[in-house]
Amino acid sequence: MVYRYSVPLSWYDGAYQDRTAPCKAARPFTLAHKGGSDKAVLLIHGYAGYPGELVRPARDLFDHGFDVYVPRLPGCGTTGEDFARSSGRDWLAVAANAAGDLRKRYATLHAVGHSMGTALLMLVSGSVHFDRIVLAAPAVSDKKPPLSLKALSLIRRRIPKEWHSDPSYVLYYEDAPADDAYLGREYWSWNYIRQSCELLRLMHEAGRKAPSIDAPTLIIAGGEDLVVGPGPARLLDRTLSCEHRLVKIDECTHFPFYDRDKEGEDKAVKAVLDWFSEL
Repeated sequence: MVYRYSVPLSWYDGAYQDRTAPCKAARPFTLAHKGGSDKAVLLIHGYAGYPGELVRPARDLFDHGFDVYVPRLPGCGTTGEDFARSSGRDWLAVAANAAGDLRKRYATLHAVGHSMGTALLMLVSGSVHFDRIVLAAPAVSDKKPPLSLKALSLIRRRIPKEWHSDPSYVLYYEDAPADDAYLGREYWSWNYIRQSCELLRLMHEAGRKAPSIDAPTLIIAGGEDLVVGPGPARLLDRTLSCEHRLVKIDECTHFPFYDRDKEGEDKAVKAVLDWFSEL
């Protein structure tokens, strides 16, 4: 297995171009079989997240015969300054460009989204057909962003918040968790107001989109998810009209693919593999 730390540059057409190179954890990566495969999986990370969070499912999917692509969303994994300049339009553009390109090149195309990545995939699915979708720790909503937050975004760029590294989460990217403190300083120690509005807008748009999703969809919800809670998974289970399944893993948090409970993590990854093998 050879990690190629790149994805096609054309995927970033029309999106914000970062001024700083990503840290090691945030490098986009591709896992492709020699001689090629006719099936691929696109994995999209979440808000202020990074590709290194998705190494575990990417590795297992590759072992099961899939070519795997994990782009980095604009503004993520570089600097807080880049993040403050990026927007939902940029994040959505990369997801759409990647899905459109892969759809042309592969007979079978699946997708996995984590957190905000689930909203992006749902919105992209209107123009690009996925054979199957996984929405892990979904970030969708039936509520619009509050007007008070929009007003605050006009006068404040970011507000500090408390963040502490948690070594109980063990990641799989090269030299993990080498970039944890850096990413914490740049991203997770702040509430970026305009970007929070963008996140909530995407979540609301994805919630409205749910009834029109046509690809068979697996929802993975963690019983210990304190970030989005149980509401989004229940909303999807109630509003999706396509074939779908809700898998609740009681021991998982918001980060099922590198969870502090390794048994729960194994269950989450197995659920993804099983869902894609049913086609």
